[in-house]
Amino acid sequence: MKRISVAFAALMLLAAVLAVAASVGETAIPVGTVIDTIANHLWDAGHPVDAIDAGIVWNYRLSRAIVAASCGAALAVSGAVLQALLRNSLADPYLLGISAGASTGAVSVVILGLGAGMLSLSLGAFIGAVAAFAFVTLLALQAGRGT
Repeated sequence: MKRISVAFAALMLLAAVLAVAASVGETAIPVGTVIDTIANHLWDAGHPVDAIDAGIVWNYRLSRAIVAASCGAALAVSGAVLQALLRNSLADPYLLGISAGASTGAVSVVILGLGAGMLSLSLGAFIGAVAAFAFVTLLALQAGRGT
């Protein structure tokens, strides 16, 4: 029961942070307007909201905030997986050369033109990171567990 309440509290905190993040920008929009806009679009609540503010929140800021939260969650999960895989709480992508492989893949796409325009920069970086990790894993397997 305690885990459920902690998960619920975390989801409520995430919703509050998303509402605050969607209110921050060049045009000052109150958090209440953000909540009213979300309620109008999701549940047809009928709150009176200025059309320009609603458009800014729904079309631009909320998507930006959701993408930022998703990116942060993905980075947290990948870091936890890497730390669990290496059984080291201080492990980071630089430890196994994953960052260097990603940058090599990105540079290969940009400078060398690998993929003939069919690979994006992100996909090239991902392929480089996976290749570096696979190479390090193969080297570790060849070295054996005793060394």
